[in-house]
Amino acid sequence: MKCKQGDVAVIKISVRQENIGRIVKVAEHIGRFEQGSLFTFRGMNCMAPITDNYWWIEAEDLNIEFGPSPRAYIADSWLEPIKSDDKEQEESFEEKKFAMNLILG
Repeated sequence: MKCKQGDVAVIKISVRQENIGRIVKVAEHIGRFEQGSLFTFRGMNCMAPITDNYWWIEAEDLNIEFGPSPRAYIADSWLEPIKSDDKEQEESFEEKKFAMNLILG
């Protein structure tokens, strides 16, 4: 897996195009699912669009099938963890999100 719990990551690929480029917190590993598998996590009915490990992610500005949401699920390979040095590790999630939004526009 590319991500681990607690990482801050950028969404590279998403079923919802408006989520691409969003900065998210990788909150919890859900499991590995085959393409087309149906599963329920935290009361949400989910479908795996690809075979991969799936994460529960959090951000203020995510869009899901039902509209805006602070949480969603996503395939590990669709995320790119933001790597940082020790000093940056001390920054809060919000500081990293703000900085990446400035860089990505």
